[in-house]
Amino acid sequence: MKAYPASILYNKVRVGIVPVVFASMMLASLTACQSNTYKINGSVEGLSDGDTLYITRDMETGHPSDTLIVSDGKFTASGAADSTMLCMIYSARNNEINAPFFVEPGNITIHLSKKPGGSTVGGTKINKQWQELNDSVMAIGKDINRIAEHIYSNNLPEAEQQQGMRQMEQLNERFISCVVRIAERNVDNEFGYFLLTYYPDEIIAPATRKRLIEQLPAEMRQRPAIQQIEKDLAAAAQTAEGTTLSDFSQPTPAGDELSVMSEVGQHQLTILDFWASWCGPCRQEMPEMLKLYADYKDRGLGIIGISLDNERDAWLTAINKLGLPWPQMSDLKGWENAAAQMFHITSIPHTIVVDQRGRILQRGLRSQQLRQFVEEQLGKKQ
Repeated sequence: MKAYPASILYNKVRVGIVPVVFASMMLASLTACQSNTYKINGSVEGLSDGDTLYITRDMETGHPSDTLIVSDGKFTASGAADSTMLCMIYSARNNEINAPFFVEPGNITIHLSKKPGGSTVGGTKINKQWQELNDSVMAIGKDINRIAEHIYSNNLPEAEQQQGMRQMEQLNERFISCVVRIAERNVDNEFGYFLLTYYPDEIIAPATRKRLIEQLPAEMRQRPAIQQIEKDLAAAAQTAEGTTLSDFSQPTPAGDELSVMSEVGQHQLTILDFWASWCGPCRQEMPEMLKLYADYKDRGLGIIGISLDNERDAWLTAINKLGLPWPQMSDLKGWENAAAQMFHITSIPHTIVVDQRGRILQRGLRSQQLRQFVEEQLGKKQ
């Protein structure tokens, strides 16, 4: 799945740990039980009479499906709601003025503001809950961004950096809990269905998603999106924690084929580190990975970098600039990287920790959690 929260996108091309405000949305259409009508009553700040607002139902292209005219700071729209659909309303004059909302039967309220996070939606059941979720996300995102700015803008002692990373991880867990809680509360309706089909595995873990899907109404479970997710979950179970990875090879920077198991067999513990030169959080976390490797390489730790790059020069430049001493591999197919497909990687950075036989011990650990697990397996560095 490639869709992300309305108010945040993790600070990378797909997902990382630090959320930032993000305006672009992806299309999500939910089949409604009946055809009905909707009406939008809206207000907007910072626009003049005669200014234009657009509604798009195609989030990838932004092509407008409706045109609205502002009059006395207000706008209205109405139509048939044959399905419950995530849309975006935005200003033709100021693209900072925008808001994602759901078209659904009933009276929808929208307030548009050019202040980041200032736009709100409501009126109907799903839009109210969408706003509730966005409010929670924005609050958590602001806290994480504040901590991240403090960490990365100041030359802090290592202990303070690690404390800040732990705080960000705790906030990230709060965000995840918030999404799951709202999904659980709405598992019998269209909003719950939307959340289950919208958020990636880093937000709704596979086991949680499977449990919630089993609680969906029978009609929803028959929808193609849910059936595809269930197929993906079954496939992902083959590389879940406790399973043993199958050997695979990819080219190294020198052009040679590197067998993963030939490298894994040399170490008591190996981290498969999925990253890319264009991934900001991946690069930000490399100093921690370098320190972890320096501390434990003589005690049985190995790392294999698996890059989701497309361009060879960018990949090699990043390896050299970051000073990465461990083996690297990539088929240079970006998100279609064969190993990423095998392990159902939907976001980076992503780590998979395996033992000497290739048994998967942990997935998705980062930063302090990754170091703590390595310490538990290899003994804490004195």
